[in-house]
Amino acid sequence: MFLLAPGNPKQLNERAQWFKTEAARKLAADFDVQFGFELKGAPENITEAPPLFWGYHLSDYFATEWYYHPNERQELFKRIVHLSKLKPNYLNFHGIHLWYKPDEMGKMERYINHSDSEEYLKVLDSNIEFVKELKKILPETRITMECYPLHAYYTKNGEFLLETYLYTGSGRLNDLLYLKEKAGIEILLDIEHLILTLNFLNRERNYKDVPVIKIENPSEITKKLYEIFGFYIKEGYYPYVDQKVDLAQTIKNFDAKIYHLTGSVQEIIPGVRNNAHAPIEINDPVFRTNLRMILVQKPEAMLVETADSTVNPCFSHLRSNETEISFDNLCRILLEELKR
Repeated sequence: MFLLAPGNPKQLNERAQWFKTEAARKLAADFDVQFGFELKGAPENITEAPPLFWGYHLSDYFATEWYYHPNERQELFKRIVHLSKLKPNYLNFHGIHLWYKPDEMGKMERYINHSDSEEYLKVLDSNIEFVKELKKILPETRITMECYPLHAYYTKNGEFLLETYLYTGSGRLNDLLYLKEKAGIEILLDIEHLILTLNFLNRERNYKDVPVIKIENPSEITKKLYEIFGFYIKEGYYPYVDQKVDLAQTIKNFDAKIYHLTGSVQEIIPGVRNNAHAPIEINDPVFRTNLRMILVQKPEAMLVETADSTVNPCFSHLRSNETEISFDNLCRILLEELKR
């Protein structure tokens, strides 16, 4: 198993020191855990491969830009062609998002779906085409698609506000299984993203007051989307499920081998702070429970993806070295959990 640190090329030497702490060394010695990186940032800045296991995370909107701007696709792919020579162990992307930002800030209507059913089928087909092109560019690299939550944040001057809205597209739930079969992607399971999606669909935590208005006499295309996505989605309705979706069963169904880890199960503490990408705490029982579900799947790699105070003004309550602390805490937790 590989434990990964996030970073850009300029940070690698510094972050490689995280692999030399007492807990990390013991983890390597006792359980043969190895270390590596998931690189982010402009692909042009990646000019050499780290001498360890490594992956590259395309920017959040890479596939979405490809979808909305077909005339720019060639230029977009030119930015990553050189990565084929560097041979990352995997290349991760977020699926195509549907860009719609509702004006109903402060109102429950901001969680109503505004995209028609045909658009979702088009997005699924486009993801398949996108992956096919990626595989031509990086034929020796595993292509992973990350699960993504059903929300985005309203922003002001670049800062994430304490309010979300419905943000749909691909990679939201069971469509990952569909694309695994049709496009040959591997699923990268971001545990926080999955939990936040289930919070919405199960009407829990921040989403407990979102209405469930069932679709009467659903059309064939609505039924088809339900079969693919695992939840009902139709223009003019709030996405919903008939029965609660179980986290443990979903993790098992996805059978992912690469994971992103944080300490968060709720993206906003209302009126208090943004709690996304929260630190991993040693004595957090919920994190340990979720980690055990993941360890049962025999993961190949796990990335610590917690935030720190430098990421966005909304995270000013965090320490500047929060990710480093979380990495060390995860090493300490694994020393205990792998003995179980």
